[in-house]
Amino acid sequence: MKGWVYIISNPAMPGLIKVGHSTKDPELRAQELNNTGSPHPYVVEYEMLIEEPFRVEQQGHKALASFREGKEWFRCSSEEAIAVIQHIAEGRAINETFKRVDREQAEKLRKEREEAESRQRLVEARVAKQQEDVRSKYEEILSSHFTKYPFWAYWLGCSIGVLILIAVFSPKTSDTNAIWLSAIGGAVVAALAKNSFESMQKQSSKYKALIQEKESKLEEARTGITFFCTSCRQVLRSEVKQLLSSGNTAWNCPKCKTRVNPLQV
Repeated sequence: MKGWVYIISNPAMPGLIKVGHSTKDPELRAQELNNTGSPHPYVVEYEMLIEEPFRVEQQGHKALASFREGKEWFRCSSEEAIAVIQHIAEGRAINETFKRVDREQAEKLRKEREEAESRQRLVEARVAKQQEDVRSKYEEILSSHFTKYPFWAYWLGCSIGVLILIAVFSPKTSDTNAIWLSAIGGAVVAALAKNSFESMQKQSSKYKALIQEKESKLEEARTGITFFCTSCRQVLRSEVKQLLSSGNTAWNCPKCKTRVNPLQV
């Protein structure tokens, strides 16, 4: 269903705007609000005609949650709200009317918001890749130092051991029964042996040191991006918080002064 997403303000509430949706002309909605006894008339700042206006409105409310004063009212500029609505609409607006707002400022804020979200996606992807590399590296290290034998290896060895014990202490047991007992008994002993052996490995100081080192590296990968200078191959690092808060992610290599963008190398 087609309808409008609109922004309404009232001089009696400076700094506040209402972000709502309606299937009828927003000017009519403003007139309805005027009948609620406000000392000043409600005015339509902006309106967008679009399919599924309710969905766009609800996503807009969610994106503007940090500015919410109550229900559909938000303490932010109309331009900030428009930037959010346009971003959510993704160019699907049938018609837009900028009635009492700065269109250029709204466009600027929308582009800044889209750039920030794009930058965040790049940072999150780089962080995820770094953490995956750390996990893979330490899985190889742990595997090389602490071998994990498959259950069948324990089962085979324990079953042979049980079979030997049966042959020594109960030589009259039939071959069929001896095989079944060794298989069942071997499985029980194998489970205990496997758990015991792996528990001993995890309790060793070397294993604990490697796990601690792994967690430290994962934290480093979570909080910063490591990369190389494209000219001198110097190892560099940029903090995630800095990359997300700054619009300019490029900086000069301290060694050769080459301009490097950690999100593009």
